[in-house]
Amino acid sequence: MDDLILSLVPLGLAAAFQPPQIIALLVLLQTKRGALNSLAYIAGMFVFRLVLGFGFWFLASSVEESVESTGGRFGILVSAVLMVLGLLLLINALRRAFSAPDEDQQAASWLDSLEHVSPLRAALIGIAFLALDPKDWITDLAAVNLIADADLGTGSSFFAYLIYLLLAKTLLLIPLILMLISPKQAGRVLGNLNGWMNKHAHSIEIITAIIFGVIFIVIGLRGLGVV
Repeated sequence: MDDLILSLVPLGLAAAFQPPQIIALLVLLQTKRGALNSLAYIAGMFVFRLVLGFGFWFLASSVEESVESTGGRFGILVSAVLMVLGLLLLINALRRAFSAPDEDQQAASWLDSLEHVSPLRAALIGIAFLALDPKDWITDLAAVNLIADADLGTGSSFFAYLIYLLLAKTLLLIPLILMLISPKQAGRVLGNLNGWMNKHAHSIEIITAIIFGVIFIVIGLRGLGVV
């Protein structure tokens, strides 16, 4: 179980460190119903990932049974998925490095329309972030595959996935908690953070993709016994 959690940590952090998602939350926190909108935004993401995880669990269980019934090793498939995720992150970093930062700013301009958003719409925005980003699907699939490969009981597997979900929401929950504890002071700090992240979002995404891309490839190679 401990080894599984250690393997889930980089996946959870990679899922959490998504600058556009964090920036959207920081904007929502500044709205009239900031706490409620932000909670709905996070809840929408949580429910979507939970449903997606159940779907991937049934898929992974079927694949594991099929692979091992023919004498294969499911762990090899898991390692391959992690390596594919790592390569996709590195490719994305390369693509972002040669794209104009202005394009990112134009793509994020819709965030200005969140000022009068309702909690329901905030939840739908959270769901849309995950549903429309293949990286999130692959990260969740990799987490489920790791859990399935650990051959834990149903309860322990579900607990492990909840830990992954908590890790994936860490960087969204922290600003929300700070705002609830100290609204005035947190509002000023988070406003400055929002401005900084907007300014450097392009570079942050490139560096993050490179770091976690390398981590996932190394984990995959270790699973294959190469390193």
